[in-house]
Amino acid sequence: MRTITYLFIFLFVALMLVVVPKVGGYMWDPRIIIPLTAALFTLLVWLVARFLGTDGNALELVVTAAFILLFAPGAQLFFSRDEDGLIELCSQCIVPFFLTQYTRISKKNFRKAYALMLLMGIFCSFTHDGITLPLCLAFLALAWQRRADFFRLACWPMAAGWLIGTVLQFATRDRLPSLTPDIEALTSRTALVLGLLWDTKVFVLALGLTLWLTTVSWGRAELWRLVKRQRLITYSLVFALSLVPFAPLGIDNAVTSVCFFSMLWALLIVQRLERRYVDVARVRKSL
Repeated sequence: MRTITYLFIFLFVALMLVVVPKVGGYMWDPRIIIPLTAALFTLLVWLVARFLGTDGNALELVVTAAFILLFAPGAQLFFSRDEDGLIELCSQCIVPFFLTQYTRISKKNFRKAYALMLLMGIFCSFTHDGITLPLCLAFLALAWQRRADFFRLACWPMAAGWLIGTVLQFATRDRLPSLTPDIEALTSRTALVLGLLWDTKVFVLALGLTLWLTTVSWGRAELWRLVKRQRLITYSLVFALSLVPFAPLGIDNAVTSVCFFSMLWALLIVQRLERRYVDVARVRKSL
């Protein structure tokens, strides 16, 4: 069933690429760009669903694909039918692949590949400045929690590489953020970023779902289980929101960071709600 669902997603995106008009026509031969773009988007859905665990059934996969189409930062480029769309999709695929490998190999021994893992962390961090700093802080928080055995885990070179890439992000900038910004600048920047976030549907959705779940006992328990199971996403979102007043890598990157992790967080909540109500419906049907 999942294979059929991925095929459906591929065909749907390919059809959208044919139907959605583009000013100026195709930049590439449509016989090449359409299947290539559809294949990369399907790969992105597979990677995100695999990382989050939202690949349990066809409905979860369709919801994952819909979230990426509607809420992923840079999703408007997916239908550009040129190299910008391909680069954006490739860039989007790198992050869930990196995070999947980070969580998957935590308990394995890959000593021979430590150099490659270190370089992977540096490359991913340096090329994704929108999420670099919050994810780096999340890695450091997880490393501190597991400090007793962190260097015995296979994933430590990836976290170290991400830290190096983050340092390089700041080192290659002409202007570094002020360590002692004045209150007026903080207030102005915070208001600007929050205004931009309020205009994004995904931040409002994530905030609304979270607040709604806190109003009921089973929702609070579900949120707590989600926090414990997805600590990397939780910490990243918290740090992304905490850095909003400072926007150390720029306001656009601050908005991108919050939107990206809000999308993952909202998708996880929707998955939990779907599984809960489907299970309840099955129990009622069996009675």
